[in-house]
Amino acid sequence: MRRLAHTETPRGPVAVAQIPPWTEPPTDRSVIYLSEVSDPGNVGTIIRSAAAFGLSVALSEGCADPWSPKAVRAAAGGHFLIPGLSRVGSPTELRAHRRAALVVDGGVPPGALEEGPWVVIVGSEAHGLDPALVAECDVQVTIPMPGGMESLNASVAASILAYELSKGDSHPH
Repeated sequence: MRRLAHTETPRGPVAVAQIPPWTEPPTDRSVIYLSEVSDPGNVGTIIRSAAAFGLSVALSEGCADPWSPKAVRAAAGGHFLIPGLSRVGSPTELRAHRRAALVVDGGVPPGALEEGPWVVIVGSEAHGLDPALVAECDVQVTIPMPGGMESLNASVAASILAYELSKGDSHPH
């Protein structure tokens, strides 16, 4: 068991499964686009939150592998419930959606977004979003933090946005 599991104290069960092919993102629901998110734990947590709120996930080429053991553990089964897991070169390829960049400050609060579908672009933990990518977006979104913190973890911020978007998307939950 220790040889198969990727943790020091495996709890089981361990499974071997074929990784399914990438899918096309559905056009009728919002998408969380991960732009070079490098931590597999963050990628998995975002997949879990997207699955919980009925959103799909698209990943840029520079993202951590969503099927790595750490990402799969963090997703807690979300890979099998998510309505679309895609590899997309740029969020502009998702033409049926308006684009919102998640930025640290200077944007509208998440509740101000009109009804979807949206592509919410979440950037790298260390570097944030490329300014050129932000410039291509229809709107910038900032999560207000009255408690005084400077920023949120990428997966926490994406989870808050997933919840907010799920309230306005037209698909059933």
